[in-house]
Amino acid sequence: MKIRTRLSLQFIGLFAILLLSVLTSIYFVVASQWKNNFFRQLEDRAITVGHNYLAEDNFTAAEYEEVLRKFPRTLPKEQIRIYTSSFEPTYIAEQELKWDKHVLNQIYTQKKIQFKQDGDYIVGVFYEDNSGDYIIVAKATNENGEKALHQLRSIMLFSLLIALIITFILSRIFSNSLLNPIKSMINHIQDKDVETLIQPIPVEHMSNDEIKVLSNTINTLFLRLHLSFDNQQSFVSHASHELKTPIASMMGNAEIALRSPRSTTEYQEVLEGIVRDASHIDRIINNLLTLSQLNNARYSLIETPFETFWWTVIDHLIAKQKDLNLNLALETQEELYALYFTGNSHLLELALSNIILNAHKFSHQAPIQLTLTTDDSAIIIAIADQGIGIHPEDLDKLFLPFFRSSNALGIKGTGLGLSLAYKIVELHKGTVNVTSILQQGTTVTIRIPKQFKKTH
Repeated sequence: MKIRTRLSLQFIGLFAILLLSVLTSIYFVVASQWKNNFFRQLEDRAITVGHNYLAEDNFTAAEYEEVLRKFPRTLPKEQIRIYTSSFEPTYIAEQELKWDKHVLNQIYTQKKIQFKQDGDYIVGVFYEDNSGDYIIVAKATNENGEKALHQLRSIMLFSLLIALIITFILSRIFSNSLLNPIKSMINHIQDKDVETLIQPIPVEHMSNDEIKVLSNTINTLFLRLHLSFDNQQSFVSHASHELKTPIASMMGNAEIALRSPRSTTEYQEVLEGIVRDASHIDRIINNLLTLSQLNNARYSLIETPFETFWWTVIDHLIAKQKDLNLNLALETQEELYALYFTGNSHLLELALSNIILNAHKFSHQAPIQLTLTTDDSAIIIAIADQGIGIHPEDLDKLFLPFFRSSNALGIKGTGLGLSLAYKIVELHKGTVNVTSILQQGTTVTIRIPKQFKKTH
């Protein structure tokens, strides 16, 4: 069932319940009022008849003439009986209408009763006269009242039907007006593909309600998807390029070596080139696997002493890169043994090593300044080189996989080092900030949340 139809039905249902409750209440109030009014008329008739037969000597001539004037005004199917206090009929013959002693005794005891029986209204009154006590029972049919109530029921049912039809029409108009923005959103989304994701849902003419909030949320989602597709496309393109280059080199060297017999030295050179290219491919694949595992959050973070981590990283760097020109500066008043961080030392070492070796590669043997500082909440590591620098327009793209600045294309690399470092620091709830001046150097600043002492 469509939302438009469901809204209309729900609206009609609620309105029908409300209107039916109001009409029913009105009907029962009117019916009760008419019923009580007819009982009063019937009681008045009973007393008038009593006056006519029993109380002539109790009235003046004028008062009795008024009684005689009222006496002929009977009610529909009116029947009145008069009984003595001993329950014997008097003045009016009982004929086919007779009242049993149980009813007469109830009137005598309670002085007045009124009830309905088989559609007839019945009133019994106890009448005291100077000639004795009497019981008067009056019975009549409220034909005019029943007709009026029937008419009222018909009018109410007809009014309810008309009101429901009008409500249905208005609810359709209302639901159409309410759902038109959603229908426009659906049409806009149905026409989208990868190329048109960037086109937002128009929200300029929408009112400030939940539908506009939903539209803005969907627009934000589309923008993220568009950026994700762009990044994915760029990733595939760069990955293909980075993998094809060493593979082409390997195949070219192998084909050249196979064209004619070579010396042992020449074969050895070809094999060494193949090994280098294969190692490069292996590094790319390992970095891609690490990136994938980082995205899936497969690594656990534990409390780690910073001093041990720090000197281990320095030792490994010096052992791995013999020509590394590293200037180390500790600009913190805190004792290193008192510093702890929550993280994975292997991953964080990989991130720091990538950034330092990257700085070494692009600085052409110039000194690299490695500075350690702290503040109230973080351990701060700054890596500053004197290399080729980065174009300002490339700074916001540095952490994309396989991205390389235009002035770094001639220098060999995988294009994944900074991406890995950024993901690893992000995993540690830290930040990476890069500042650079072209042809003067680059500074990468890492902030890692710190702990002051080990907890148990």
